[in-house]
Amino acid sequence: MDTSNYMVANSNGIYYATSYAYSIDSMKFYGLQLEVNSKIFGKLDIFGNYSYRKSEYDKSSFPASQHLDLPPKHKANMGLRYPLFVNTLITSDLRYVGERKSEGGKDLKEYFVMDAGLEQKLPKGLVVSVFVNNLFGQNYQEVYGFPMPKQTFGIRAKLSF
Repeated sequence: MDTSNYMVANSNGIYYATSYAYSIDSMKFYGLQLEVNSKIFGKLDIFGNYSYRKSEYDKSSFPASQHLDLPPKHKANMGLRYPLFVNTLITSDLRYVGERKSEGGKDLKEYFVMDAGLEQKLPKGLVVSVFVNNLFGQNYQEVYGFPMPKQTFGIRAKLSF
């Protein structure tokens, strides 16, 4: 996408005491997104996506240009679902987020996180699952200055009617 007169706005944040709106004369966005969904070996469901994003503009014409570079260039997700028994499903989700900048211009490292769970369908539309997020205890931050938990364990119930 190639656009002119691209408007950028920011309200008060933790790094800047004032609000502003700004127009950039020329802004170019490039990107690619791929998605896959498949069933392997008759039972294993695999799905995922990958996205690449880049922008180009004259950084000297915009005083707070780091706000336009906040999203990572690379992101990927992959999910696996395998029926262990009748109405019992093993789940696994993998997430990759590439390095990026924070609002204050600080570097945020890339991270790779895996979640896993076990899901059981019960009668009358009830689904109960146990899960662990961040299975391997990866140190990472989605927002600068706020580390994510090492692991999160949980039990979930869902009723559909």
